[in-house]
Amino acid sequence: MKPILYAALLFAILPACELEVGHYHDHPPRSNPRPPASPRPGLWGDACRVDSQCGSGLACTDGSCEPRRVGIYPVSALVAPGTADGREWDSDRLLPRWVWNELDLAMGLGVDALYDFMAEQAYMGWSKPDPYGYGFLSLDGRSYDEAYTIPLVERGENQLDVFDVVWPGPVGWSSVPFTTRLAVGVELWDEDQRTDDDIGFVELDFPLLRTALYQGGVVYFDTYEATDGQLLLLGVEVVAER
Repeated sequence: MKPILYAALLFAILPACELEVGHYHDHPPRSNPRPPASPRPGLWGDACRVDSQCGSGLACTDGSCEPRRVGIYPVSALVAPGTADGREWDSDRLLPRWVWNELDLAMGLGVDALYDFMAEQAYMGWSKPDPYGYGFLSLDGRSYDEAYTIPLVERGENQLDVFDVVWPGPVGWSSVPFTTRLAVGVELWDEDQRTDDDIGFVELDFPLLRTALYQGGVVYFDTYEATDGQLLLLGVEVVAER
């Protein structure tokens, strides 16, 4: 009750004081102080230090507001014209030197040029691989959990005699926690009658997956060095998910 009585008493006295001391009316009117505006929640890609600085569905990851969860979908791969020792995939014959020279030129011109070059090689009569493979997911950055291992396409159900591999899909992982420990692996094999040949293993870590997320759509990764020249490109799509 005390604050209420005090306020009522003050209100009753002020008019009398105002009449007796006339110069007070020259003072500017008082304004009620406004509370400081709350900072806007961080948008995707904004710099941050803690999760609370990011908007709904986002978390502070590696210094920026990123989606809490993503979907990761391997889409396609482009296999080289031959093996690391220069031979055709299903033959002991060596490919002509000019094939490798022109491949080097195409690699310097980008993804479209590589696909065009390999489309030409598909009609040259070289033996082609029968690719199948698997995808691996690591949430801790240390090991791949078998529970998340998926077939991109099973042996026996794969396309035969192709350089340009497109998996029936979609295949991949959804609602994946998007953290700096995230990694994805893709392993491809060439099916043979006697012994299957290893085409290559490729690993995409968090910075590479974030690059794919920001670029949007299918992003093609240069896998030549990682696979001794046997796999040229790997196409992956990473999308933000709630």
